[in-house]
Amino acid sequence: MHLAGLLFIFTKRCDTIKSQQIKKKTRDVKSLKLIIDKSPEHQETEIHIKCSTVDKTVKEIIDLVKNRQVTLPVQKDGATSVIPISSVFYLESVDEKTFVYTSGDVYSAGIKLYEAEKILRDTSFVRISKACILNIDYLTGVRVMINGKMEAALDNGEKLIINRHYVPGFKKKFGM
Repeated sequence: MHLAGLLFIFTKRCDTIKSQQIKKKTRDVKSLKLIIDKSPEHQETEIHIKCSTVDKTVKEIIDLVKNRQVTLPVQKDGATSVIPISSVFYLESVDEKTFVYTSGDVYSAGIKLYEAEKILRDTSFVRISKACILNIDYLTGVRVMINGKMEAALDNGEKLIINRHYVPGFKKKFGM
């Protein structure tokens, strides 16, 4: 990934984190200092985080970086490729096949949903139903429904149902 792309994503995520903190008004927004040392001497990109404690904001930044490193093998139109999980909105199992949804494409994955769940364990993904795993990074809102279920609204306008059995795990992952 290009440094500029990572910086944009990092900045966008930090802005999102700051705006969430302001909306919640639970604490003052902490300042984040970003230092980039660009040099042809560096053989690979390193990310160092210096902090007094690993709070929610730092954890979200760590998860963001981890998400950029994990990939999923997918197929579309007979071609196999690998996509970063950070571009995945959600995964869904239909008729014993797993589909991967991104902003503009739908791919088929050659793995079962429970196998994908293992791969995505320490990332921003959470199981929301027997047939669906959601990336909370693309979540724009949640609405509580009468029957104990929740409705998740995504950046792309789609809405997914969080079954009541999975609501506690979702709330824990989302920080509710």
